[in-house]
Amino acid sequence: MPRTLSLALVALWFLLIAIFLELSPFQSPWPQQRYRLEGAEFAALSGGQIDAGELFVEREDENHGALLVRSVDMADAAEWPVLRYRFEALAPTLEVAFLYRRADSPSDVRTVALTRSRGDTGTLDLSREADWRGAITEIGFAVYPVAQSVPAEHAFRGFRLNSAEFWSPSWGGRAAAVATEWSGRRAWSLMSISALGPDSGAARARSPVLLLTLGLVLTGLLLWQFAPGSGVRRLRPLAAGLVVAWLLLDLHWGLSLADRHAATRQVYASVDWPERQRRVADTDVLAAAQQVRQALRDDGADPDRVRLLVDAESDFLRARLIYHLAPTRTAPINLTGWPPLTARREPMYLALLQVESLTFDAKTGRLHIGDEASLPARPLIEAPPLRLYFLEGAVP
Repeated sequence: MPRTLSLALVALWFLLIAIFLELSPFQSPWPQQRYRLEGAEFAALSGGQIDAGELFVEREDENHGALLVRSVDMADAAEWPVLRYRFEALAPTLEVAFLYRRADSPSDVRTVALTRSRGDTGTLDLSREADWRGAITEIGFAVYPVAQSVPAEHAFRGFRLNSAEFWSPSWGGRAAAVATEWSGRRAWSLMSISALGPDSGAARARSPVLLLTLGLVLTGLLLWQFAPGSGVRRLRPLAAGLVVAWLLLDLHWGLSLADRHAATRQVYASVDWPERQRRVADTDVLAAAQQVRQALRDDGADPDRVRLLVDAESDFLRARLIYHLAPTRTAPINLTGWPPLTARREPMYLALLQVESLTFDAKTGRLHIGDEASLPARPLIEAPPLRLYFLEGAVP
């Protein structure tokens, strides 16, 4: 391959990487100033102790997590846009958020979700956060169970805060922040494990998949136009690049799956199947579903055969209640709509969880749907946020 073409390809990839990392030509390659805080300088609200310059948090607080704080005196947050944080032995079932107070609003605590780094040290570019400005008086870290997929009471394990460090603007800081985003550990979420882009939280860096795709396309065009030899020979380097890109993406996918399985193993590997079914993140919804099934039995109905309409405050809560009610014949109100006021062919029940828009009038025995419609109903459970009604009507 001619030297000129090789230099052009190298320049192309450097330019693309600089664009995707959003490097500023007005910044220095390396941070000119660093502000380091040892873990021992932070205070844990509970369960923390100093150990060789680090803060060791051995016990969870009442919220099954930990809160670590420290007073600081930063006159201008814009001078310290890069945060470096180092945790050791942080369980895969825990998430971390960076929190801070500004001098102009000391009563407000602002938070930024942190990406779990592949190693112990992670980096966050705070210049992308609109609220990171002015004088900063307090910083800290909130450690808490992964939402929606991890039972809070089984998430905590002891960990260490080694240090926190702030850097002045630099290419190195921005590159480290993007590397953390691209390679960070991700917990189970409501998105597919097959997602190649960020599948949790806000995207703080441009997609590496797009970088690889654009880079390979432009590389192929340069090789086709300027590489010597036949067409097949010209594109051999491109074919090798495609294979390498595929392997990198596959490796990223495999590592992400391993991260998720590590959290699953911590919670469920040591218990039997009945306990695994009870050990869920939304134990309150599971308890509500069990109450509904028991109330149906007490009313003389078979919970596995009865027709049950379900509504809840949110789509997620409604879906989880239906899941825990299985194998009951359930149907979500947002898809089926309300049943007609005329006679029904089979007994029908209605379960409500955290729904305030419907009211039951005990005097008239009717369930009011807004201001215009109502259904004759008989209450079986009236214990907000959970309610269960038998919808009255002629049943052949």
